[in-house]
Amino acid sequence: MSAYKVSALLLAVLAVPAVASESSAIAGVNLATSMSGTAQAEFDQFGVTLEEDFDSNAFSVFLGYQTERNNRFKVSYESRSFALDKSNVTEDASGFRFDWDFVYGEEKVHPFWSIGFGFYTLEDPAILTGSNLEGDDLSGVSFQMAGGVKIDLADNLEASIAFERQAIGWQEIEISYYDETINMTYVHNSLNAGLLMRF
Repeated sequence: MSAYKVSALLLAVLAVPAVASESSAIAGVNLATSMSGTAQAEFDQFGVTLEEDFDSNAFSVFLGYQTERNNRFKVSYESRSFALDKSNVTEDASGFRFDWDFVYGEEKVHPFWSIGFGFYTLEDPAILTGSNLEGDDLSGVSFQMAGGVKIDLADNLEASIAFERQAIGWQEIEISYYDETINMTYVHNSLNAGLLMRF
């Protein structure tokens, strides 16, 4: 199939109208566990890149708004852990995320996709151990995309299951001892499950 046909098919799918519904405030919770995850650190002066795998779990609560077209805008507070395999340490991060869910169909089970970004703080990261910055926190910006299904359990209650890919770019690290600059990113694929209530 040509790239033009693929693009046309994608546009056709995205153009399908979501089911009409009443607009409402929403709130809920979400749990996530990673299927794979990689931490990458690039050392500018040394010219090397280090990688290691990690497992990640997260819990979040959110508030938001559901439009008449059944799409949603959500603001979440998330707490997330990263268990680094080689370093044998677990790091904790927390932050706010902003996500848009685009929901399709008129059946009880609705396919959806979402896109969003977030702002996180990584507490006492392992990469700073033994440096002049040990004990400091790092701030980061995330970008995430997801796809899955939402299932109507009742008029005001909904469950969701989704596959999500998220990348977090952490602030640039400057190690004065070695005149070194480090750029670090965490990327993971996660399985998410959530509950949503309408008000």
